[in-house]
Amino acid sequence: MPDSGLTDALLIKLFHQGQTDNEIASAYYITKQAVSKRRLKLGLERKPVSQQVNAGLAHRWTVWSPQEGTGHHNRHSAKALRAWLRWRLGDTSLSKQQLHLAQAWAEGLRERGEVLCYNPDLEEGWYYRPRRESDGRRVIDWPEDIPFPDEKFKRALDLPPAPHKESV
Repeated sequence: MPDSGLTDALLIKLFHQGQTDNEIASAYYITKQAVSKRRLKLGLERKPVSQQVNAGLAHRWTVWSPQEGTGHHNRHSAKALRAWLRWRLGDTSLSKQQLHLAQAWAEGLRERGEVLCYNPDLEEGWYYRPRRESDGRRVIDWPEDIPFPDEKFKRALDLPPAPHKESV
């Protein structure tokens, strides 16, 4: 890309600003493949939202995943939590079933006034407990002494405010 005007420093800046390869390619009249190849050469990887979710949850828990067989990561609650977070973080690749799972799961948490917890020593691993004031609107328990990966992930853990019901 010698004549495109896109320097390594500029590509790094645009990448960190969240521009897609397509957007960068269009702006500099080059192919998406050229941008992708150069970006990878610079060590800049695009991470799907599901990887963000897994990395974010790893700040809170190490979920039991055996070499063979089914671990806690495949339980219904874990799948629902991951689908919820992917949806809240803007993942447009969720299937209709995953989106329904996420929304129904979160609505159930709201209705029951619960949060999701994890204990690797329990057979099922995942369990629910009553929501405490300190939980705010979070869907999982997150101790105050554990930092969140970032503000966007922290916000994704929150249920939206409850809809106001008008009295008749």
